[in-house]
Amino acid sequence: METMKLEKKRIPWLDAVKAVGILVVLLVHTGRSFGAVSFYGGMFYMPIFFITAGMTFSYKPEERFGSFLKKKAKRLLVPYLGYNLFLLCFFLLKGSAGWHDLWGVLYSRNCLMPMDSVTNVYLMQILNAPTWFLTCMFVSYLLFWLLMQAVKGDSRKAFVGNGVYLMIAIVLHYMSPVLLPWSIDCAFYAVTFLIIGKLAAVQDWVGKLVKKPLYLLLLFAVFVLAARWNGSVNMSVGDYGRSMAVYLLVGTAGSLIVMVLCSVLYQTKHTEWLQKAMGFIGRHTLPLLCLHLFVYSVIGTVLAMLGVAL
Repeated sequence: METMKLEKKRIPWLDAVKAVGILVVLLVHTGRSFGAVSFYGGMFYMPIFFITAGMTFSYKPEERFGSFLKKKAKRLLVPYLGYNLFLLCFFLLKGSAGWHDLWGVLYSRNCLMPMDSVTNVYLMQILNAPTWFLTCMFVSYLLFWLLMQAVKGDSRKAFVGNGVYLMIAIVLHYMSPVLLPWSIDCAFYAVTFLIIGKLAAVQDWVGKLVKKPLYLLLLFAVFVLAARWNGSVNMSVGDYGRSMAVYLLVGTAGSLIVMVLCSVLYQTKHTEWLQKAMGFIGRHTLPLLCLHLFVYSVIGTVLAMLGVAL
């Protein structure tokens, strides 16, 4: 699997990988515990989107920054504004939204301070909290593009140069009293996952792991042990568990395991129905991400009217 092949056309098994990620998001956001699925799925359901984005990232030396900015704004910021305006208008008409909700949309962060702060200010309260990911991805893309520009598109040099971004992320995480708008602090951290995805595509990590099941088992063991040690995480509020470094390992390992399984799925006979279902979900992760809490609310309201207890 070469980078150019990933860039030329959509890769079906990558859609399935995204489907796994969004399905875990949907389960976790029901507010119910699904045991190991919730815990271990929570280890990779955000990194997996950054890593797959890195795999399909196309760096073009001749492309100007303004052109790249416009392209990513159209892909991420236009949907962000569209979905948030829909939710804002809905709750304004309902009479349960105000100026603070508009501030939440502009700031694009679930809360102003880390979750354990006793004086926290919660910003995205109109069922739009998951949309933080779009602005974070936008900032991450811009940082990644600048890094790739500095190293002239060399993925290995980018991996080394990314150390500067990681240092900034660590400083912001431990020194900033508030979570920054548009997840700027998280974006400096998330660039590492983008670079890992780029390297995974260039060096065909998934293809190599498919051929070496013992390495895959070792990777699975590392994932489970590291995840249990690191504890629960939540990138949206800057919670990386015990260690920011270990979470990079956990998120990468979990994502690669899912990628290998999805790759094998698309090489397995008599799974066409599952392939189509996963592919469909993977191609529609954006609306699922942005609207699932709203849909959950509508379903809950309808069931309550029918006297059905959840």
